Amino acid sequence: MATPIAHKGVTAGAKAEAMTLLDMFTDPEILKSAKAYFADVQTKEVKYTPLISETDKPAILLNRKIMEEFRPEMKKYYYNPAKYKTYLEQLGIKYPTVKKD
Repeated sequence: MATPIAHKGVTAGAKAEAMTLLDMFTDPEILKSAKAYFADVQTKEVKYTPLISETDKPAILLNRKIMEEFRPEMKKYYYNPAKYKTYLEQLGIKYPTVKKD
């Protein structure tokens, strides 16, 4: 942070957000009422209009050259369910990654 007061402000904000999320996770009624408030009050008259239609095709031709160059390198990271139980196992990551003292 740029200044000690900025650091204190960011820390206080993070604590408030974390405690709010903790309340929402531990009390399903709070989450239910928050969703209802969002749907019935905050966005009641808001109509989402997407900028692309369902018939628009992705412009995959724009990155074709890049993908041809890097796809062989990416293939070793593709998940192989016939050989591994999980993607983490394929990558050699043991989960959970908590270290013992």
